[in-house]
Amino acid sequence: MFDQINIETLILKYLQGELTEGEQRELDEWLKDDRNKKLFSRLINKQRILVKMERLDEYDWEKSWNVVERKLHGRRKFSWKYWGIAASLLGIVLLGTWMFMERNEENSPMVVIRGVEPGRVFAELVLTGGKIVELSKDSNNLFLGEGGNILRNENGVLFLTQDSVRLQKVDYNEIRTPRGGEYQVVLPDNSIVWLNAESKLRFPSTFSGKERKVFASGELYFQVAKDSLSPFRVEVEGLYEVEVLGTEFNVRAYSNLPSATTLVNGRVLIRDKGAKVVLKAGEQAVKGKNGEGMVVREVDVAPYIAWKQGYFLFENERLEDILNELARWYNVNVFFENSSVREKRFSVDMPRHESFKEVLHLIEQTRSIRIEIEGNNVFVK
Repeated sequence: MFDQINIETLILKYLQGELTEGEQRELDEWLKDDRNKKLFSRLINKQRILVKMERLDEYDWEKSWNVVERKLHGRRKFSWKYWGIAASLLGIVLLGTWMFMERNEENSPMVVIRGVEPGRVFAELVLTGGKIVELSKDSNNLFLGEGGNILRNENGVLFLTQDSVRLQKVDYNEIRTPRGGEYQVVLPDNSIVWLNAESKLRFPSTFSGKERKVFASGELYFQVAKDSLSPFRVEVEGLYEVEVLGTEFNVRAYSNLPSATTLVNGRVLIRDKGAKVVLKAGEQAVKGKNGEGMVVREVDVAPYIAWKQGYFLFENERLEDILNELARWYNVNVFFENSSVREKRFSVDMPRHESFKEVLHLIEQTRSIRIEIEGNNVFVK
């Protein structure tokens, strides 16, 4: 039987290049299990570590990795300072993914998988006149709006023309992603918006006047181009308005959840029923499900923007909240036949395009849960 702490130590020493022959044999023995081998490959993946590093700070990816490699594998004696670097890096990668445990197969949860696929790059564009056009990663299209503007769709990104000289009028179009869809939009000012599953963005054919205003619902990540003369405003429909000059932030406003605006960098001003709240980087403003009140708190932004970077990242979250989030992406319906497991907490960190089977493997840490899937219905027992 392998000890989890011992295996963690072996992986740390592997990253440092300091395994003894005996330790290497022990690690090799552990890697004979295909599941352990797959987990190990994910943990030591260079690009994965770099992505994690970028989430937590503004790193120069290659420079950061070169420094780490030099410290970990250089000829100088490895010091406790650099052991800390290795430990922290592995901790970042391990966050929520360590699933090593000796399983009693007879008592393990049962998982039945029948063709549940992850989401994809897909959306619908609703033009001013009501015409609906499907957009996908493989489609390349040009659309002429009623106001004379041109919309260009290329490989999963919708671009809006910046040339407004020939526009007859400024009209509004809407892009919406269904459950199991995501898309990216480049606005006329070169601001970029990423839409998560089941989200909407209503935008003008061009930005004119003294403001740049769009309307949003669902979950969207904004990277706003700077323009000191024209503030960028996001009206989170039915809730509040976010105003910025140039920054990055995430808006989450699903109808059945508390809404939240999470600031990655810069500053934003939130206007809420006459009140004003200023957010600094690393802060989040949260409103209750009923739309009343607003609380500002400091957060680790990584879990809130992981979706935009292609990951699920849940840190000690309720099983019900995790499965409801997954349901939007995998386009499934979740039913809890055993209400007592709703409050169980899990950590999950994995690519969004992983199979649903792998997702369930990451959350079946307790033998009290049994999951069955029939078509697009998930039953938690």
